[in-house]
Amino acid sequence: MKRALILSGGGARAAYQAGVLKAIAELVPPGSRNPFHIICGTSAGAINAAALASGAHDLLGASEAMCRVWANLTIDRVYRAETWPLLRIAGRWAQSLLGGRPAQRPVALLDNTPLKELLAQAIPWSAIRTNLDLGVVDVLAITASSYDSGLSVSFCMGAEDIPMWERAQRLGVRTAIGIDHLMASSAIPFLFAPVKIGDEFFGDGAIHQVAPTAPALHLGADRILVIGANRARNHRAPRRSGGGPSLAQVGGHVLASIFTDALGTDLEKVRLVNVAVRQIPPEQLPKSPMPLRDVGLCVLTPSVSLQALALEHHGRLPRSLRMLLGRVGGTDEGGAALLSYLLFDANYCRALINLGYRDGMAAKKDLFAFLREG
Repeated sequence: MKRALILSGGGARAAYQAGVLKAIAELVPPGSRNPFHIICGTSAGAINAAALASGAHDLLGASEAMCRVWANLTIDRVYRAETWPLLRIAGRWAQSLLGGRPAQRPVALLDNTPLKELLAQAIPWSAIRTNLDLGVVDVLAITASSYDSGLSVSFCMGAEDIPMWERAQRLGVRTAIGIDHLMASSAIPFLFAPVKIGDEFFGDGAIHQVAPTAPALHLGADRILVIGANRARNHRAPRRSGGGPSLAQVGGHVLASIFTDALGTDLEKVRLVNVAVRQIPPEQLPKSPMPLRDVGLCVLTPSVSLQALALEHHGRLPRSLRMLLGRVGGTDEGGAALLSYLLFDANYCRALINLGYRDGMAAKKDLFAFLREG
């Protein structure tokens, strides 16, 4: 049995995944290595995926290192939020609306150059190659979206005999994964600039990713654990007293649709295929023109509203950014979803880590069953 881990996107919300992974590390025997043969990451989940792959020889150590980085994070280590950089970008946007030259027109609201420096320091890149060579991990897959071709591209680092794929809207490419792949995968549209890899520009991997489980399935996964960072179950944002939704509420809704809707739909498809496969006699499965198998699924998502959690810490935003978000409704209850993606603050991230750890421990029965299989 090949187990796969899928870490989805969600900006600052991805700190939740670090807490879940710490819980998993404490549920397995001390000194255990990473139990996942295939590690797939998208957007901010791609950063966690690379960090886990680099420390896969020591699951507890890797999860604790991941938690330390998130728990000590500050906004200025992810993007520039000082007054002057924000004013400079705002000025360029205003100029572009008045007919500035194409080369001067901005494509992002925030400068995330500091994130590149953080990734260079926080992830021991050579350890990823070592763990792959030793078989501690079979493959690391990082998904980004090409602005040129419109394809969802999964960059895969692993053995030469691992099959790649080309399907409608998605493509698997064998390559050595580096910082630029993580920067591209986590480049939320409009907020962070696209990243050039080869001859193409790439943005957030959740865009056009109609089948988030596809990379794991193409790579041979029989069991898949999905750790999401989406909206709490059955959560509904309140309406503003003024009537319609605020600009921040609309923005949060768009980001939620990018990060979560495709995953939910895809998981439902996998469950339906599983039901169909169980109706086929086992001896007939090898005769299918397409490979069919019953894929075990385990899904963990936040048990409480991350919007409410973000609101508790919105005072930690730099003053200039707090004022900007306040103008569009991002610091009130209705628009806090947008805030929950951008609040790369230690206190908020610690709260997310603790929530992920509690949710992981609460699901230990399901996790034990998942880890025992195969």
